[in-house]
Amino acid sequence: MTRHTGITMAPLLHVLENLRPADQEEMDAIHGEGWAVPVIADIVFRLATKNCGWLFWHEGEPVAALGAYAMTPTCAGCWAFGTPAWPKVVLGVTRHVRRTMIPLLLRVGFHRAECRALFKRSDTKRWLTSLGWEPEAVLSEFGARREDFLLFAWCAHEQTHHPPGPERRSPLSLRNGG
Repeated sequence: MTRHTGITMAPLLHVLENLRPADQEEMDAIHGEGWAVPVIADIVFRLATKNCGWLFWHEGEPVAALGAYAMTPTCAGCWAFGTPAWPKVVLGVTRHVRRTMIPLLLRVGFHRAECRALFKRSDTKRWLTSLGWEPEAVLSEFGARREDFLLFAWCAHEQTHHPPGPERRSPLSLRNGG
């Protein structure tokens, strides 16, 4: 059974020290090889404390972290990462995003959220698109070693009863296939 809690430092350190290989590779691409777990844990902890963040547990072990922070007054930046036990909690994380995180973001005034992922992360693309997120752009050479990333976005009018904004452009033709 998956349970979730707020973010606390010791379990967050455990997740960061035991990332699944794909999340480790993505963290290396974002922060550069040799990034310091305590430094990133401190940043994530502060973001989660000032904004929102959760830890997801399986059989008493912290497995994943998820959260969002204000990029602008109406746009949230979202993040998630986990250990190799991620498949054991992903359904609970997905339910939490749909039932708690998205309603919370709407309640506090966000109408857009963004997430960046390594371009080659097909698992992330499947998960985010299943949640209603769309790939919007390729961020060429965004990573520390010039890796390409995908920018995913969620817009409130696409998910809720809110009236639509301006008509959306036709889907972007993403470089490298998207």
